[in-house]
Amino acid sequence: MCELELREATIHDADVAVELVTAMLHEMAAHGGRALNDEGRFWAGLRERFLGALKKDDHVFLLAVVKGGGKPAGIVEASVRSTHEVFRPASVVHIHALYVRPRYRGEGLGRELLEQALTWGRAKRCSEATLSVLVGNPARGLYERAGFEAFELQMRRNL
Repeated sequence: MCELELREATIHDADVAVELVTAMLHEMAAHGGRALNDEGRFWAGLRERFLGALKKDDHVFLLAVVKGGGKPAGIVEASVRSTHEVFRPASVVHIHALYVRPRYRGEGLGRELLEQALTWGRAKRCSEATLSVLVGNPARGLYERAGFEAFELQMRRNL
């Protein structure tokens, strides 16, 4: 097991952040998610989306980096959202992405990234956390062990 440190991503991390999120999306597709878009301009836009999100105070990317200048081993992306106006106002930290490279799995890194994102959300005065996970995704166990429970159920049917 190598030593890792967690830190906020910077503009210098754009390429590796896109690499990690892209790997996560490919794994999601393999776990029963929708087929990924094959248009190059969509994938090229991920870098700009990352750079734009870095400028927002209500958005964070945290990286787990191998100490000594190694490649990042994992990433979590979170942002603060407000509940819909029909509901009582509340701030919610939403976990958009959580990914750990396969060789670093099983060492508690996903749990640590998730906990740091939740800590960030509490500092932003969020009262709850949300995320979406595919039914067949093995990461679902991590989320359940961290206290997440099914709240809404989205259903789909092929036509």
